[in-house]
Amino acid sequence: MRKLIFSFALILGLCALSYGLEKRVIVLGMLEKLNSTEEAFSQEWQKSFAPNNELLEVRVKFYPNLNALQMALNAGEIKHIVLPEVTAEYLMNQNPEYESVLVLHSKGMGLAFGFRADSEGLRDSFSRAITSMRDDWTLSALEGMYLARPGLNPPKPVEFQKFDGAGTVRAAVTGDIPPVDYMADDGTPAGFSTAVLAEIGKRLGVNIELMNIESAARSSALASGRADVVFWYEVVKGAQNQPDIPEGVIVSETYYDWEKFIHLRKKVDTGNSWSWNIFNTDFLDFYIHN
Repeated sequence: MRKLIFSFALILGLCALSYGLEKRVIVLGMLEKLNSTEEAFSQEWQKSFAPNNELLEVRVKFYPNLNALQMALNAGEIKHIVLPEVTAEYLMNQNPEYESVLVLHSKGMGLAFGFRADSEGLRDSFSRAITSMRDDWTLSALEGMYLARPGLNPPKPVEFQKFDGAGTVRAAVTGDIPPVDYMADDGTPAGFSTAVLAEIGKRLGVNIELMNIESAARSSALASGRADVVFWYEVVKGAQNQPDIPEGVIVSETYYDWEKFIHLRKKVDTGNSWSWNIFNTDFLDFYIHN
């Protein structure tokens, strides 16, 4: 009988040891990067942000727009969605079923306007306008007006000034990183993106014509000539390799910067979801299995 009990205990111990050494996989959802693959970006993300633990594997899945990203989270295809801090806060304020589970500090990220490689003159004029808006605090004022309480106040409407006889710049916006790039409920571009573009149009003396696309179509909109400028490309500051900026696209000065990514997940029904005791469990289990 003792031998039987000992054998049973040994088997349980080996099973526990095996489980403890099992590689955990966490699948993250992100908006599509236009100069990388899911495999390459997963490796880079793991190297830059994942904890130093050989038992954790990070896999990134790309989605063409924010709606597809949220649908994948709701369907359980991915464990978390990863977004810039202001967009994550917007979604949590708009969707009480979401909660933050991780805050990751980057070395510096930014958003910049994107142009075709043969549009250096237009790119340079946008950069000069951005610099002047930063120097006279216009950009700071627009951030305060449109981004300070994301998702809590409807953005104010923006009117574009018309310039008779002036040229027109066709600007593509996505609505996929609210409230920075935001669409109203009726599909009309609004908020920070329109305010920035309206101010640049005024400073350059050109008419701005807006068009709606999803974020995965940014480069194709430029290449086809449908758009002269795309409102945002993601810039990794100080990096030679830019996962979101493909060949043939040039970018302006950044007009919005951030240093935090936030992981969002659907809330777990545990009463108080933050009452778990990390000292009595494997910390990774919280992210992988909850």
